[in-house]
Amino acid sequence: MVGSASGMSTAQLRPGGAVELWAERHLRVLMLAPTVLILLGLTIFPSIYMFYAAVHKISPNPNVPWDFVGPGNFVRLLSDQQFHVALLNTTLFTVVAVTVEFLLGLGLALLLDKYLRRLTFLKTMLMIPMMLPPIAVAITWKLIYEPQFGVLNEIMYRLGLPLQAWAGDVDLAMVSIIVADVWQWTPFIFLLMLAGLASLPVEPYEAAALDGASSWRQFWDLTLPFLKPVIAIALLLRVMDALRLFDLVFILTGGGPADRTKVLSLYIYQVAYRFADPGYAAAISLFVLFATIILSTWFMKRMRLAD
Repeated sequence: MVGSASGMSTAQLRPGGAVELWAERHLRVLMLAPTVLILLGLTIFPSIYMFYAAVHKISPNPNVPWDFVGPGNFVRLLSDQQFHVALLNTTLFTVVAVTVEFLLGLGLALLLDKYLRRLTFLKTMLMIPMMLPPIAVAITWKLIYEPQFGVLNEIMYRLGLPLQAWAGDVDLAMVSIIVADVWQWTPFIFLLMLAGLASLPVEPYEAAALDGASSWRQFWDLTLPFLKPVIAIALLLRVMDALRLFDLVFILTGGGPADRTKVLSLYIYQVAYRFADPGYAAAISLFVLFATIILSTWFMKRMRLAD
């Protein structure tokens, strides 16, 4: 009995020791539990509500009961021309904007990492657009694009070039949106790429230099493979955010002219509030959600297969 008692831990001998031992082992879970429960409450309930709304026809009159339509709202997507236009515009914006942001962000990161490391103030200046609220960015670019008194047309006038409507022109509206988005979010790519470059090992580059590899060869064979996880995260985050574009379009163009800049987020807003059809808006929102999940899963699998 004495030997058995001596083999027991102090925690087990004390009253309530087993509970304290369990709490100590699960301390991390206990500390995170309140936050996790709050997040689940803030996400699960809206998600269930959105699924429920997507299979109903909802009248703007709160006294009219919801009419169950099953997959009717999702089938409606196939014949909705406005949805097709918004989907095409969103895809075009996402592909062009994210590609330009990635190339500029990576180029700036390589430039500052190799030649301008000591210019810390320049790095800070480059990150300022990313820190500004999207609404402030949209209003700023609205003033820049203003046809009569905007800075951009003032520059065009002084250079002797024809003035443009920019955000109001059918051919230039989407370009104007992309330029504003690139200005704001290129620093995000730049910051991630710069952090990735700072973490690269030195030894492979020294060995490559001794073997006579050129700078381009080192970039292609060493830098890009090493940066692949960072590139995957940066592109994934930017694509997911670009698919939810709303602020710039809402303030700069309102989806016009001629629906050239109408994107999915703006169309969801119009369907829900202007056309008073929240059930159909919920169905479009679920489409965007599922498309984002499928695209993200496919992209991550492709990045793993490319290793």
